[in-house]
Amino acid sequence: MEKQNCKKRQLRGSSSLCTSEKKKQAKRQNCAKSSTGQNNSQLPVTCGSKEGLLHLKKYNNKQECIFSEGQWFKPTEFERFGMMDRNKKWKTSILSNGIPLQKLIEDGFLTSKNFVKRKVQDAQKKENPVGLEQQESDEKENQDDDDEDDDIDMSVFQRPTLPVTCGSGSGILHKSRFATGRCGRCIRTENSWLSPWDFIRLNKPDGTWRKDIVTHGMPLGKLIRKRVLEPHTVDCDQEDLQNDDVCFVCDSEGDLVCCDECPRAFHSHCHQPAVDENSPGQWSCTFCVIKNMEDSSRKTQQDVLSSPVSQYTLHCQCLLLHLLHESMTEPCTNVPRNSENICGPMMLGRVKLNLESNDYQTVQKFVSDIEYVFHQWTSNRDNDFSRMTSRLKELFETIFRLL
Repeated sequence: MEKQNCKKRQLRGSSSLCTSEKKKQAKRQNCAKSSTGQNNSQLPVTCGSKEGLLHLKKYNNKQECIFSEGQWFKPTEFERFGMMDRNKKWKTSILSNGIPLQKLIEDGFLTSKNFVKRKVQDAQKKENPVGLEQQESDEKENQDDDDEDDDIDMSVFQRPTLPVTCGSGSGILHKSRFATGRCGRCIRTENSWLSPWDFIRLNKPDGTWRKDIVTHGMPLGKLIRKRVLEPHTVDCDQEDLQNDDVCFVCDSEGDLVCCDECPRAFHSHCHQPAVDENSPGQWSCTFCVIKNMEDSSRKTQQDVLSSPVSQYTLHCQCLLLHLLHESMTEPCTNVPRNSENICGPMMLGRVKLNLESNDYQTVQKFVSDIEYVFHQWTSNRDNDFSRMTSRLKELFETIFRLL
């Protein structure tokens, strides 16, 4: 069995058991502390023998932003103050915790700013007036965009996950996994975990991830500049974390069995059928087994419903896993508090027990029990009941591959 860096643990054999706590511990051990330190508005910087503090707000406004020995400096001036001006490249001459500012710019911590002296700009303008005017226009446009962003409700970006799009592609960005463009698989799509660079290459090969990956209408680059996204400053041991951190069914952490074909992970008892943690070799979840099954002769819905459950056990388990996963996002607070109307996932748990006990003779009886759960769960709310039964029909036709 191929090991993954999501810290799969082998027990008496080669089964894929990955532990969320161990993954988090590995991340903590392998990720260097952020260069920003505790104060997100300042960076400690050095240049030669000189030390100072870089103020990010002043830096973004292209002002004198480095305070050292009672004086304010632009980066170019601080480079000269540190006797490193022979390099003529302040982005590599000025360091923060030993890391060149150029690296922080590449990793998205800082935006690239031009601190060219005015007399040099004037000379450049004479040589190439159109090019410099275009640069100044672009910088003004970016500043105007930042001013417009002040009217946006930033609370939508405070959640641990963010929906992202790029072209026709979509996914969920997990902040806890966000590192840099190429490092850290932080975007969960339907089929895999991708880094921002992989996501942009898949959906817009000629694009740039900071500008073209968008969440709630705002590019990721702006969220980095506003400190909503905090990338790691160095590469993390996340590149091979290809499975989820929580159980696909119950959305909680713990000892998880990781599928070797898709990003899903499960508690052994949540999966259908339950997983033997000691079984050797690669392991594929029910979703992937169903997906890889060869199409046999297709049947009508009535033929399937009248068939014994034993002929479609795996299909029923796959359908139930889908519904259990989706039920975790449904509110239970509006359900009347009596013994007949309890939370949907708990009622689906009864169906799961019945399926495991071979209590259903036909597929129709299994489906009827699920419809009864929906009816009780929605408390006769016609719109909700209609929506959920429609979803059941959609999943049924897809999983059972009806005519």
